[in-house]
Amino acid sequence: MSSPTDTAAPAVASEPRLAAADMAARLTAPFARGADRLPLAIRGTAIAPYDFQLHTARFGVTPRPLYVLQARTDVPAGTTVTFGVRGGPALPLPLPDGLTAGTSVPLPDGTGILTGIQSGLAGGQEDWWQLTALLGTMGRLLWAVGWERDHLRRRLSRTVAQRSVAHAFGVHLDRNGAGLGVVRAPGETDDAYRRRLTVARRWTLPTPAGLTAALNDAVGPIDGVADPLVLDDTDAELRRGLLPLRVAPLDLPPGQSVDLLGTIGTDLPRPPVDEVFHPGLLVALSPHAADSRPLPGTPDPPLVQSVVVAAIARLNLFASRSVVHAGYDPDATDARATGRAVLLSHDTIPSSRIAALAHWSGFDLVTHRPDGLVHAECAPGELLGMDTGDGTIPVDGGLPVDGTTTLSVRPLVPPPGSLVRWYLLRDSAGRGEFVGPAEGASVVLRGTAPGRLVVVAELRLAGLTASATRELVVRPVTVADNTAIGADGTLDPAPPPPMPPGEGLHPAFLVRHDDPAHAEYGTDPETHRMRREVAEHLDALIALVPPATTGKLAVRRDLSATASPLAKEARELRLSHPGLPPGTLGALAHRAGFSHVRVAGGVVTVAQEHQDPVRVTAPGIFRDVLPIGTTVPLTVTPSPAEVGAAGVLGWSAGDGAAALLTTAPGGMSVRGEHGGPAWVQASYRMGDRTGAYQFTVRLRPELAGHTLSPATRSLIVQLLDDLRPLGVEVVTRLLPGGNP
Repeated sequence: MSSPTDTAAPAVASEPRLAAADMAARLTAPFARGADRLPLAIRGTAIAPYDFQLHTARFGVTPRPLYVLQARTDVPAGTTVTFGVRGGPALPLPLPDGLTAGTSVPLPDGTGILTGIQSGLAGGQEDWWQLTALLGTMGRLLWAVGWERDHLRRRLSRTVAQRSVAHAFGVHLDRNGAGLGVVRAPGETDDAYRRRLTVARRWTLPTPAGLTAALNDAVGPIDGVADPLVLDDTDAELRRGLLPLRVAPLDLPPGQSVDLLGTIGTDLPRPPVDEVFHPGLLVALSPHAADSRPLPGTPDPPLVQSVVVAAIARLNLFASRSVVHAGYDPDATDARATGRAVLLSHDTIPSSRIAALAHWSGFDLVTHRPDGLVHAECAPGELLGMDTGDGTIPVDGGLPVDGTTTLSVRPLVPPPGSLVRWYLLRDSAGRGEFVGPAEGASVVLRGTAPGRLVVVAELRLAGLTASATRELVVRPVTVADNTAIGADGTLDPAPPPPMPPGEGLHPAFLVRHDDPAHAEYGTDPETHRMRREVAEHLDALIALVPPATTGKLAVRRDLSATASPLAKEARELRLSHPGLPPGTLGALAHRAGFSHVRVAGGVVTVAQEHQDPVRVTAPGIFRDVLPIGTTVPLTVTPSPAEVGAAGVLGWSAGDGAAALLTTAPGGMSVRGEHGGPAWVQASYRMGDRTGAYQFTVRLRPELAGHTLSPATRSLIVQLLDDLRPLGVEVVTRLLPGGNP
């Protein structure tokens, strides 16, 4: 290995990205002081003079900088960077493992003004390094959070480069060679091996055109038709449906822990405990959420952070009321010291089971303690909570235009000396405004335009800043005539695009909608048939119609020859209701989730974005949690019997935590193998076309009705066996004569 002084400087010095700077650019004005930074200029071995007067003038405080050294290119191991410091001794910074391009290291806290930089690396130091002074606490936090992103960004680029022979090295280069069938000789260097692989890549490999030409040349004319064979490798259309799963243990034995990803062990890493925290932001668990039986010396009722309140609410979906024995405890050595953990039990459910259910509920780390109590903790989240105190916002988060609601922080009584301010962030076309002051423990919000809206409450207390965020949806109460509205509240958007030519949906994937108590469909029975996603939103619309409304919803589908492409795809309906004005019906259709709603001429036209038409369900599981060792049957809609010969059903599973099992003729089940995320997919391969890694050989249309002689067909099959690429299946069932 050459010494650092022998290393050549990079040819071009690129400006590396710093994740802390990327994140700081997205912060709002209140965070400007803490996220301020100063890039330093390096010229040769000198650092250009600088000071922090601008920061002091803007914010009224003298910063305490943290210097971050970032590599512009890969730096050799064993490098030491030495900094000149004004009025003090030189500061050496050893880098035993070097640095990869884009990654960074901090200088010791409290380092003074820097005047120079030396590393022994050839060339100007500005070609090797970038220096940034982070001038506030927020900048330090963003650097700590973003370090991993900078590291992964470089690792990703290096990983992607391994696909290329020009950039691969070591075992990655061997894998490139394995794909070409060229094996590295003993002792052969990367450079010599790369040269051989470059030559190998110039070899002519089988292609559809080349294979077709070889077959036709060998077979010759048939019935006077030159080039009689056609090779078709066009993949069939796939109609898919995906079921995400979470495989989790049924029980957790004493002494064992399980993390959020399902890893089970006795010494699992814990979520970080060193965090921003203030006991005044803790909240008391409601007696409606859990029974409180505090251990001696702990607060009663137990105090916890808002993330724990949410996790216990999810736990109640699985285990009704649990018993909380401890929450916040300043003397605890675990996450209870900041209110992020509780000790649990249950009056009727064994501890091993309640521990597993706590994991199901989303606690980030669960431990079944030897004393029978369950330690359940959450990773750090928002210190503040946010509630709609007056209950005016529906379950779907909708707020009507010109309607108001009261939003409150949790805890409702913030710590003395704190200041709470409220902000609105635009997420789409949605708009709103605060009625009255935008400060204090609660505010009144009025919706002013349809669409999504993000509300942020920010609490400041001395050096602490905490926030809570909630997304709301402003819903229209009416849609004006000759006006359309999109799912995000945008007015007069373009309607959803039709499916590409030749990819129309087979009628087997349509469903029949029939709700005679609430809807009438006219005289044509085809009006009942529509896309599954359209039928689901139509059900939601019917549920939103006030019960006292007179009449039924009129549902029509344009079946004429001049119908729009969306109507022909059964993704568009025309609606009206004798008891509702068109504008009101249009607003309800928008709330029901239709992608595009238009009101014109007394008719509401609704259209829906294309979605996967296949549904996969596992009726034996709750909230997509599949217990380890449990096998449950899967259901696919439409069923193979409904699709018939139009498509061939295939199954696949991913992420490794679950496996597919054929448990009955024509039936498929899924089994939980080990903890972690998983998914199951059902897909129909439509038509006569082939699937992936297949191609079909057939005769030209001019030879329709011709039957190949056994000798000719045998010759074609033997040639295909000799010439086909490895791993590719040849489909010969369309060749007439002999066996497929």
